[in-house]
Amino acid sequence: MALKPADPQAVVIFGASGDLTRRKLLPAFWHLFVEGLLPQGIAIVGYSRTEMADDEWKRYAHDQIEQFAREEPSGEQWDEFAKRLSYVAGEFSNDNSMEQLREHLEWCDKTQGTNGGRFYYCATPPSAYPDIVARLGESKLHTEAKIVIEKPFGRDLESAKEINAILHSVFDESQIFRIDHYLGKETVQNLLALRFANGMFEPIWNRRYVDNVQITVAEDIGIEGRGSFYEQTGTIRDMVVTHLFQVLTVLAMEPPVSFDPDRLRDEKVRVLRAMQPVDPRKVVRGQFIGYRQEQDVAPDSQAETFAALQVFVDNWRWAGVPFNLRTGKNLARKVTELSLSFRQVPYSVFKGTEAVPPGRDALVIRVQPDEGISLHLNIKKPGIGFELDRAILDFDYDSAYHTPLIEAYETLILEAMAGDHTLFTRSDEVERAWEVIAPVLENPPPVHFYEPRSWGPVEADEMILPRHWHVMLPPDARKP
Repeated sequence: MALKPADPQAVVIFGASGDLTRRKLLPAFWHLFVEGLLPQGIAIVGYSRTEMADDEWKRYAHDQIEQFAREEPSGEQWDEFAKRLSYVAGEFSNDNSMEQLREHLEWCDKTQGTNGGRFYYCATPPSAYPDIVARLGESKLHTEAKIVIEKPFGRDLESAKEINAILHSVFDESQIFRIDHYLGKETVQNLLALRFANGMFEPIWNRRYVDNVQITVAEDIGIEGRGSFYEQTGTIRDMVVTHLFQVLTVLAMEPPVSFDPDRLRDEKVRVLRAMQPVDPRKVVRGQFIGYRQEQDVAPDSQAETFAALQVFVDNWRWAGVPFNLRTGKNLARKVTELSLSFRQVPYSVFKGTEAVPPGRDALVIRVQPDEGISLHLNIKKPGIGFELDRAILDFDYDSAYHTPLIEAYETLILEAMAGDHTLFTRSDEVERAWEVIAPVLENPPPVHFYEPRSWGPVEADEMILPRHWHVMLPPDARKP
């Protein structure tokens, strides 16, 4: 992974006036600049159809960074950062419409010291990718450049293959960075350290000891005005085939032979190849009550805002172990959590006594918002007699390091600028993920309604019986 500033390069943000740019990208570049992690030769060029002068772009960037960033954009640091901001208004669809951009980037090479380095970030809807790639190719802007595209990478296997073919018609795979911001989260990356830097976990990280694996990605907010997006995409395409499958591959992968990006990604692809195509009977789709009244939503919409599914990885390590996944909007609270529940002891020495184990041992990785790792154990409750109780051995980043975790987008931008593919998705990985979910897209199960701020439809609970969904208590509730 990148540990030093990348080579000089000009960054072009396509979709510069969009929501992703203002909420994530501009704050990320600002933070990297403040931390001294951007190269000295850097230019950040906004590109969009919206007409805007350079000074307007700088004021716009300042306002968005002020609203969404950790660090206040002020003083000499802001003045230095602002010097690196410029803007080009242009189209994506018209032939040769990026000639002006090519000339502007040559100007950046001369005035900002970018030395011909090119870094393109597509902060646009995926429908714009073909035009962007075609325009870059015809203007010869693709040579030795890097291009970042956002998920979802298609709508199904056919469209994913089409996007990959369009990208490969201009760019080599080594130039392409498919970004899934979950892989940039500190706690997800820490899974690699937890598994492969500790001798105590790897021997038990398999079907002999693990009863089931759960991944929960829950949001307590609704769709926030993105009705048209959810009508076209739904939670399965938006979250399951991207974030949840990505996390699953890191949890389930075999140890790579080295930390080389492609060796690590090889193991992730092997997990997907070992996964059975998802059985629609093991999928629950849900929709929160009130979704159909949202703007741009059909009154009889069948789009899901919640999905729960059970999948299996058919290999020597995981055969027979259910991986239970769920994600949704308007749920009880915001939490992303991964848990491994271990098998019961083979024989209970407490049989015939009142000392009944209250639950399974479990290892829980909290991705957000209370980032950390917990080990759940059965212990003797203090006092006379022998009564078993539940204990949690807890590590959390906030208490241990007393510093905010770096934002996922900051990590991923830095890695991509340095040309490191470790945390990015490869073309064969994308296509296999769509193959696995294809039966559900072709034969979607019915939608079940659920109350807002609940944990989803009851059918999701029934699907994993006799097991139960695990959700870690919030920090205040865990403290004595």
